Amino acid sequence: MKKILVILILAMSISLFAQTYDFTLTVTPPLHKTYHVLYPANFNPDEPEMQPSLFTVGINGPTSMNAVLYCRMVWEDEEATMTLTPNTPGQFPTLLNSIDIINSAPGGFTTVQNFDDFLDNIEDLIMNTGRMPDGNYIFNIGIYEEGHQGEEAYLLSNPVTAIVTIRSPISISLITPGNPIGLGVTNITEQYPNFIWFSNLESYTFKCYELDRIYDSVDEIEMLEPYYTESDIAVTSYSYPPRAPGFEYNKTYAWQIIARTMNPIMASESEYKSTIYLFKLSDTASDESGLQNLINFFNQLDIEGVGELINLLEVGYTIDKINWQNNDIKVEDLMHILESISSGNITPTKITVE
Repeated sequence: MKKILVILILAMSISLFAQTYDFTLTVTPPLHKTYHVLYPANFNPDEPEMQPSLFTVGINGPTSMNAVLYCRMVWEDEEATMTLTPNTPGQFPTLLNSIDIINSAPGGFTTVQNFDDFLDNIEDLIMNTGRMPDGNYIFNIGIYEEGHQGEEAYLLSNPVTAIVTIRSPISISLITPGNPIGLGVTNITEQYPNFIWFSNLESYTFKCYELDRIYDSVDEIEMLEPYYTESDIAVTSYSYPPRAPGFEYNKTYAWQIIARTMNPIMASESEYKSTIYLFKLSDTASDESGLQNLINFFNQLDIEGVGELINLLEVGYTIDKINWQNNDIKVEDLMHILESISSGNITPTKITVE
């Protein structure tokens, strides 16, 4: 039998730090907030009314020092800086939010900022999609002695960091169990199967349908009364619970995942739907189900080497070993890795085949 060794290479990095000085700063939400869509107008310092409140900075400290609040925002190789000098020396409010900081004329402050230059520098990327590009927008904020902003030796507060992530929605792809309409019904043997899909949205609804005949389209199935529904699923897998109505042997069932996202600016809602997969409970699992699950998994990885791997699987090769972070893992572990990829905790870089 032809066998291959698959090596997954992934990257992770997290770094945090905190200290205390004359001023104490806090940031809310702590460190990280994710948006699926933000537009240039949401970062325009001349139109603060168009901005969402991305984060809030709490300030506690003396009121008589000549100090400035300095914010350095970094996105990939680009950056913007903002300096807020209180009109009354030392008189900082107890709370400032991002709208006060990304602002050409904030109340109570004289400001120097170059956020417009940052927007100009990424204009080509904005023109491609009409929105801010994906990535981490890292706001490093501190209070410094006036005239020495950004110089660590003159730092008067603990530095704080707010990370705003913009991540384009990934359409929902079902992984297992089942096959899409037209490719036959997959046999499964588990009474309480684990349903797995791929996406990067934040809350999902699982729907299952019991089918009494052959249906030719997703629309036809969606018109049926669901056999079982579960909402507010925060991860990309769902174990069918014993409290739900059971699956009967040799009956065909369909499942689908739905997610809705809110646009914080427009106060509107967008709906995302997967296709529908078909399965039935049987004494023996379909021979091809494991292979199809693997192909479904690798199809979600838009990285170097994945096309070669899928081609090898489709012409009859089987996987002998899977190596991840220098450890051999099982095929079942790939689904946990996929959840971590969709949540942004790890980033795949390439796959090698040996």
